[in-house]
Amino acid sequence: MIRSLVHDRSAERLVLFGAAAILGCDLLDQTLDARIYAASEHALGSAAWLFHLGLGAIFAVTLILLARNWGVPGKAGICRALILAAICIVGLTIFPTDPGWQVTTVAGRLHPSFAILAAGSLLFAASRLAHPKRLIIDTVLLYAAGFAGYFVGGGGGAAERAALAVVGVLLFLAARRSR
Repeated sequence: MIRSLVHDRSAERLVLFGAAAILGCDLLDQTLDARIYAASEHALGSAAWLFHLGLGAIFAVTLILLARNWGVPGKAGICRALILAAICIVGLTIFPTDPGWQVTTVAGRLHPSFAILAAGSLLFAASRLAHPKRLIIDTVLLYAAGFAGYFVGGGGGAAERAALAVVGVLLFLAARRSR
């Protein structure tokens, strides 16, 4: 059963489900303006269950990709990035963000560090798995999407969601191409 889970289309489905769940938090809990507030602030509100379910799906995809690439020659860097991403996803779940963009608690200080490390590790691993020689282009796309999200969407929350959309697409492609 685990062997079939690692090698079937479940990783692609989990990426789509995780992204839909995290974005669905904006529809479920409309007290937070998605243009302004970070997506992880939903972990503090009425949509916390959906946010954590989506984050759990992304965590499962990370573990599936790690299982697919463990021990494969030439994939040690990807495996290290996936291990770091998995640790950071757990870290950003354990240490929730502070409300708003003010950082006042230890958890609020640790949360963005874990989030940035998780996103960067997933960007690296997914880019290398999706198309091995385009890491620089994918990184530029991440920043460009973030800037576009900020200027078109009107705030930091929109920038974060746009940049994470690039990571999500790369994660989906990595899941598809690594089967």
